[in-house]
Amino acid sequence: MTPWVLGACEKELVSDDIVVNDSSLSISTRSVTAEETVSFPVAFYVFNAESKKCVKHETLVSKDTPLEFKLTHGTYDIYAIGGVDESIYSLPSEDDLSETTEISLKEGQEHSDLMTAHSLITLAEDGENTLTLEMERQVLLLSSATIKQIPSNITAVSFSLTPSYQSIRINGELGTTWTHPYSLVNDGEGTWSLHTPTMLLLSPDGTTITVSLTKENGTVKSFSYSFPEKLEKNYQICITGNYQEDNTVNLVGNITGTTWAGTKEVTFCFGDNDTDDDNNGNDDTGNTLINETTPNSGSIYKDCYVLKVESKDDANEVLLLYHDNIDIQPGNKTEAQMFQEIHEITSLLTLNNISNWRLPNEEEARLINYNGQIINQRLEDKFKTGMTDLYLYTKGEHLKTFLPINNSFLERDYSLAKYLRPVTILRFKK
Repeated sequence: MTPWVLGACEKELVSDDIVVNDSSLSISTRSVTAEETVSFPVAFYVFNAESKKCVKHETLVSKDTPLEFKLTHGTYDIYAIGGVDESIYSLPSEDDLSETTEISLKEGQEHSDLMTAHSLITLAEDGENTLTLEMERQVLLLSSATIKQIPSNITAVSFSLTPSYQSIRINGELGTTWTHPYSLVNDGEGTWSLHTPTMLLLSPDGTTITVSLTKENGTVKSFSYSFPEKLEKNYQICITGNYQEDNTVNLVGNITGTTWAGTKEVTFCFGDNDTDDDNNGNDDTGNTLINETTPNSGSIYKDCYVLKVESKDDANEVLLLYHDNIDIQPGNKTEAQMFQEIHEITSLLTLNNISNWRLPNEEEARLINYNGQIINQRLEDKFKTGMTDLYLYTKGEHLKTFLPINNSFLERDYSLAKYLRPVTILRFKK
């Protein structure tokens, strides 16, 4: 018997119907901890493990609602998604459902307390089965955001966190990305606040915050910063910022965990010292739009290799690779110690006024690996520093190592790493 956790109290739900030639799968509910509740309604999707076809789709509206599946004997993937109220989300039709089908927010809605669970279960012929799934929270709660000392000539303040997601897949994976601005309210005396706490679906690979200030003349000044620490799901986040006289926004964030996630504190700041009234930054830190011709993918820009150029609605985003190796010695250090050491290195790293360096994520590491030969050729021709050994990258919440000159992408344990080769993103005006 596999446990299935869905609600606050245990209740066996077994049908009185006689099951012939089928297996019955009844659901019992009980809480994981006294402080925790499951987000209802919970949608269940049952897929045949062999054919990958959805054979059952039911919704549990509360812990007191009877629910039982009748299935032929066999092996099934069972997915549960909690908090998918039809007034908030567009639920997929039963036609052509797959494990990667997305459940998306409706226009004008914010995420609910989304939870997911999955189990692979084999049912014997004429068997009676009770399954318990432990629901895992997928969102984080932005409980407050306040920015102080905003000048009187600012008429609007907003911010966004990216990459953020509008949808979640049936299998619990993140779906479609979106850029969703959150407007702050002017509370008077230069203080702007977020009045309504909101749930967010964020990428586990790192988060960038962008704060936008609108002036009386309609021009917008934006400041972006990549968090050195990950904003993880199942955490509550409070952000407090101060706009300084030199036009630098310093934000101090406090991340407090729920009962099972512990407590974290992070400090971060961003901004520029440009005092122009237009939206053309000139400090090349990635915090404002750069008013230059966008470099091409595969070229060298300010001693950095251009890995990728991506056109967005408001800018061309350029992914840069640092031109030199940075020695690292993992030894017997824990991942937490390594993350701290990497943060200390990258937070102080600048090259030709370019900052905000970080480790590549898995997608970026694969891009480096795929283009390894041309990258080495360009960098060795100019700097004599090709990528020929083991380098660190982030995979979800963990550190991994890869060898860029391999024909295939092979991940290795972080303890084998020899070097860092950070990346950063610059935004060029279209």
